[in-house]
Amino acid sequence: MPAQMQGMDMRPSERLDWDDLKLILALAEAGYVNRAAEKLRVDPTTIPRRIRRLERRLDLKLIERIKGGVVLTQAADDLVRVARAVETGVDDALAAPLEAPPVTGTVKLSGTDFMLDLLADVFVELQRRFPGLVLDLKPTNAYLSLDRRETDVAIRQAESPHDGLVGRRLAPIPLGVYAPPGLIDKENGRPWLSWTLPRGVSEIDELILQHDPKARIVARVDSMMAQARLSTRGMGCAILPDTYVTAHPEYSALRRIADGPSYPAWVVTHEELRHVPRIREVMTAIANKFAGDKTAP
Repeated sequence: MPAQMQGMDMRPSERLDWDDLKLILALAEAGYVNRAAEKLRVDPTTIPRRIRRLERRLDLKLIERIKGGVVLTQAADDLVRVARAVETGVDDALAAPLEAPPVTGTVKLSGTDFMLDLLADVFVELQRRFPGLVLDLKPTNAYLSLDRRETDVAIRQAESPHDGLVGRRLAPIPLGVYAPPGLIDKENGRPWLSWTLPRGVSEIDELILQHDPKARIVARVDSMMAQARLSTRGMGCAILPDTYVTAHPEYSALRRIADGPSYPAWVVTHEELRHVPRIREVMTAIANKFAGDKTAP
């Protein structure tokens, strides 16, 4: 029987093996071909060829871009979820006869205020499951050092982890342009909330001026949560994370009047801490929270 006909008779699962799933998972978690190759212990030049062969075999496009960082398609993201489930299942099966090490001690976790707010239910569940676990939460816009142990785990807006860090890619953080009721119909010259210098002028102010060339910055607030609260009270328009606004009924008066950008996000730790049980449990819970909800950051 011709090879094409044989392929047509095969179930989709028969066109994949574990090495294929490991390849997609490594690309998703590393973000770059060279780092994925290091993880898989293969020559990086073989990875593009393996991807092309796999795309032909599945008749699916899996990679949007390789140069400058790997960007996965939706089909590849679906396979990543399958790979993680298989990986977890195998790990659980092989570890079952052994007594799991206790999850105790303190985990320092840093991230922006709204990201930690969105994780509130996750933190409660972690404490319920592991009474000996202590979470030292650090809401901040600064990049606390993992090398100097200023934090153990960090949620960061970045294309990929820095050298020496490992982690999991989260779903992108989508932003929207929001206006309180009294400013929805006003077209130009609205009051706006932005960030302090230099970030405000270099990034957020430019976005504001794209939507409202006559915008007036009436306050600079380095907190998405504070901006959302002030905007709800009518102080001005703001560029806010969609999932944070929709997760809080008290912000229902705000109206989304335009799209904003989306930022890539990772949960990372130092490579020396990746196998510490308490670190692993916290990172897995965060990754599962944001990977399980396609609208979440």
